[in-house]
Amino acid sequence: NAVDASNFRLHCTPAINLFPRRGDRIHLHPGIAEHHVLADRTRPMDFEIHGVEQVEGFGDGNAPMQRFEPSYGAQPRSWHERRSAFYALRRQPRRLSTGQRRTGPRSSYVGSEVFLSLVDGEQAPYSHQLRQLGMQLWCSNRDLPLHMPVGKSSTDFMLDEGGPVASIRCVAGPTRPRSGVTAGDTRWRLISHLQLNYLSLLDAGDDGATALREMLTLYHDPHDAAARRQVDGVRRIASRPIVRRIPVPGPATYGRGLEITLTCDDAAFEGQGVYLLASVLRHVFARQASLNSFTETVLCTLERNEVARWPAHLGNRPIL
Repeated sequence: NAVDASNFRLHCTPAINLFPRRGDRIHLHPGIAEHHVLADRTRPMDFEIHGVEQVEGFGDGNAPMQRFEPSYGAQPRSWHERRSAFYALRRQPRRLSTGQRRTGPRSSYVGSEVFLSLVDGEQAPYSHQLRQLGMQLWCSNRDLPLHMPVGKSSTDFMLDEGGPVASIRCVAGPTRPRSGVTAGDTRWRLISHLQLNYLSLLDAGDDGATALREMLTLYHDPHDAAARRQVDGVRRIASRPIVRRIPVPGPATYGRGLEITLTCDDAAFEGQGVYLLASVLRHVFARQASLNSFTETVLCTLERNEVARWPAHLGNRPIL
C-alpha cells in the first residue's frame, strides 16, 4: 500500500462524458400529454438525457412563440409577474427493445429515458396552439464509452477544434455509467437528510449506529462492495455530556457539549484506514450542533481501542 512515483501522472485531467446538444424536435398532437425526449431518434442508444436546459414552443414559423420554465425550478421573478407555461420531467428505466430482448443488450447498462409534459401555473395540461417543441439538452453517450478501443490507435480522443496536441491518451477508465433512477425510499431519505437531526445519530444502543450507516449509504455507490464493507464497519456511536474550555479568543470560557465516540472495525477499512472517515464525520457532527455548544469526537476501533481524539469543535448550526 506504499505510495511512490508510479502513483502520479503529470498533465492529466478528468474527462467527463457530458455535453450540450440540441434535441430532436417534438411534434405536438392533440390528446398527447407526455412526450419522449430524444437527442437523436436515429441513434437512441448512443445518447442518454442528463438534463434539460431549455424548452421552447414553435408554431408555423421558425421563431419561438413560447418559452417554458421548469415546473419545480427556482427561477427569479418579481412579485407581480405571473407565468403560465412550464414543463415537468419524468425519468424511468429504459425498456429493452424487441431486438434487445431477443439478442440481449450490448452491455449490462441500459440507462433511462426522459419524458416531458407541458403544464400551466395550476399544474393542469397547458393549452396552446403550438406545433413543435425545441429543446437544449445535456447528454451523455450512455454505455458507448465502454466500447471505446482504448490504446489501439495513435490517440484515444479527438479535439473538436484544432490545437497543438499530438495525442490524448486515456490513463484510466472509462468508468461504468451509473443510472440516475433511484428506487424505493431513497428519494425520501435524501430529502430528510437535508434537515438532519443529530440526536437520532446518538441514540442509545444500536439505533444510533444504524442511523449513521443509513446516512452514509446515501453517499456511496451501491455497487461498490468495498464502500459497503466500510459502511458496515461503523459498529457503534455513543455520546455523553462534557464540559470543556471553548476555543474562542478572549478570556477563558467554558461550556457544555457532547463527547461523541465512534467505534469502527479496522478490518473493514483495511488498506485505507478509518481516520479519514472520522475526520469528515467530526465536521458533520459540528454542523448539527448549535452555536452555543460544541462536539468532541473520539475515534475507537474494536482492535486498538482509542485511536484519535480531536479537540472541541464549536457548533455552527444557526439558531432561529
